[in-house]
Amino acid sequence: MKMLEGLIERFPGRETQIEMLHNLLGDDAAADAIFVHGGPSVGKTSIVKAFLEEKKFKHAVANLIECYSTKILLETILNELTSHRIDPTDPQPVAKCDNLMDFLNNLSNFQLKRAVIVLDKAEQLRNMDFNLLPSFLRLRELSGIPSISVILISEIAFQKFNIKGNVVDPVKLPFPQYSKEEIIAILAMDFDGCSKLLQEHYDDALEVDVNFYLNYLNVFLSTFYRACRDLCELRYMARINFVKYCEPIHRKDCSAADSMALWRHIAPTLKSSLEVLYLRFSGQSGALGAQALELPFYAKYLLIAAYLASYNPAKDDKRLFMKHHGKKTKTMKDVKAKSKVSEQLSTQLGPKPFSFDRLLAIFYAILDDKVGFNNNLLVQVSSLVELQLLTSLSDNYNLDGQKYKCTVNFEFIQTISKMVGFNIRKYLSDFSHI
Repeated sequence: MKMLEGLIERFPGRETQIEMLHNLLGDDAAADAIFVHGGPSVGKTSIVKAFLEEKKFKHAVANLIECYSTKILLETILNELTSHRIDPTDPQPVAKCDNLMDFLNNLSNFQLKRAVIVLDKAEQLRNMDFNLLPSFLRLRELSGIPSISVILISEIAFQKFNIKGNVVDPVKLPFPQYSKEEIIAILAMDFDGCSKLLQEHYDDALEVDVNFYLNYLNVFLSTFYRACRDLCELRYMARINFVKYCEPIHRKDCSAADSMALWRHIAPTLKSSLEVLYLRFSGQSGALGAQALELPFYAKYLLIAAYLASYNPAKDDKRLFMKHHGKKTKTMKDVKAKSKVSEQLSTQLGPKPFSFDRLLAIFYAILDDKVGFNNNLLVQVSSLVELQLLTSLSDNYNLDGQKYKCTVNFEFIQTISKMVGFNIRKYLSDFSHI
């Protein structure tokens, strides 16, 4: 089919998933419920939306981060299925739905022949009314509409939803991580845009061919592939570093065929860019990146607490953060600590995992203000994870046993500390004995 061929061309590396969607939502029969799952930035939502638009199916897409309550979710679905336009001056839904029964009644009244409901970020259903997920999995049976289907899109496996009782098992459609070759094929689709950017940057309209760009992508991914698989971030970083890669050619220092000279020129820039992934600071790292980053007051202290938790042994917390911890007897180990070489410092060995409870304990210990635990602090932690200043090592939706690592370097955190007037060296095991 031309439609499938067009989608496969638009989304390299996803031929299997597109064909499975076609089989599951065919013209004659359609699956009741499909569970699409995979990591971030692997094409789940984009491909599902593009497929439904190409097939011209009546469909509604609801992001459960935005539709955070049952009422908003159900009314949003009905609005989209009926193409109801919200008037900003009088934002009334096509039908009010306070509960699932209202939704099912309205759904039957609209007499839909063929429809698909897409629930993006479906893992959020675990935090909503307990009957929502089982009901969406059996929506065809409950609504009496023989050709309605539900697609759930999630970054976690279905087994982690921890559903109690018997529920209908959806058809699983996995989206694995892209391989290096697939990422190159996807990034190569940006060649025209990068060529235009090159022409805008250099007055003499420096021209390169697609093979030159493919060679650049191989060089680029040799640095970035092991650290980042997020396609959106890779596309952004590849684009902003391409102009720098071509700089020696523009200056006539080397030719486009001299790959070794181009590599020697771009390697330091790629390394600097690697330190500021997700921060959108081209060529800025360490102190410059920290100064350019605008964080709320408590988020800065949470980041400092995270750094201390990552680079201090947990056994030192009492000594470092409690005022009345008792007198510490100096041992031979303490004497030897004074002669630690740089390579042995914890701040040079990399971050260690820490628990959410330990993060909060250190945060409250170093913060002069007395602030109660609230949702705002949870949002701040989530924001730090989204910015990749912290890395979550477990399920983001379960705070019990949650583990993190702090990803910023010492220069970065020292600048953040100076912004709030905090002496971080005083609270680091590596320097507290000095």
